[in-house]
Amino acid sequence: MVDVFGQLLDAITGSHVPMLEVLSSLEQAVLDAMALQVPELAGALDGQQPKVRVTARENTGAGFYTTLDVSQRSPIKDVASPLGDVGATIAGLRHGMGFMLWLRDGQIHRLEGYSYEESTSAIDFERVGFGAVGPRTG
Repeated sequence: MVDVFGQLLDAITGSHVPMLEVLSSLEQAVLDAMALQVPELAGALDGQQPKVRVTARENTGAGFYTTLDVSQRSPIKDVASPLGDVGATIAGLRHGMGFMLWLRDGQIHRLEGYSYEESTSAIDFERVGFGAVGPRTG
């Protein structure tokens, strides 16, 4: 999909202004699994997820970082970051991936996906096939 508005802003300002994006299917599935895994936080996570927008994505070659923006006033309290012990099978990776959710000032801030010593350089995490998202094993 062509981001005509973004291209127009680039032309006017001479710089790239990223548009806020929605969560990918993988990102959404991982956050859903984390909400189920941490019952005392399920309400808080559930309340923030509909307002979550992606501001940056980075494939590190060993996983990814998705930086998130949440328009939420009520922070998630009394919780140590990172959250979650979630894993998933990922197309192209023999050993799948693990995931952690980082908070900043009580707000959802960054989703981290990490491989188990496999390269992720060629994986498009916005479109990758995945399955078996749930508690990490082994």
